[in-house]
Amino acid sequence: MDPAFWDDMPALLRTFNAFLCSEKKIRRLFSGRSGDLWEMAETLAGFGCPIVIIKRGSQGQYLYVHDRHERFIIPAYPVSTILDPTGCGDAFCGGFLANYVTTYEPLEAALHGNISASLVIEGSGPFFALDSMPGLAESRLLFLREHVRKA
Repeated sequence: MDPAFWDDMPALLRTFNAFLCSEKKIRRLFSGRSGDLWEMAETLAGFGCPIVIIKRGSQGQYLYVHDRHERFIIPAYPVSTILDPTGCGDAFCGGFLANYVTTYEPLEAALHGNISASLVIEGSGPFFALDSMPGLAESRLLFLREHVRKA
């Protein structure tokens, strides 16, 4: 996400179905061009990538769906204990992808990514989330759906 590679972004992004990036990295790419996250998402989507998600850590995610011109603000699931944030971004991406390949619904996939990250952050180690209480992820999804806002 180096601004020196800006001119390479259109060719790269037109091959993507979704682009998921941290706020820090997208701000670096747009350094000197824009400070508005929605403008950044729309610009990247305009290069041919239909879905852009900006991962904002404890502030959740911004989701932009290009063909519908929809913007969603998804808050981070409010976990009670943050034990180890290592791998949360990867867990988000994995949860997003696992749901997206079956539903092709960007918002639902982003919610699944969010919940995956919420499970990972509460423990430590690569298999911690797999041992979560049965029904916990589904319960969190129900809660989170009620807190998504259109921007």
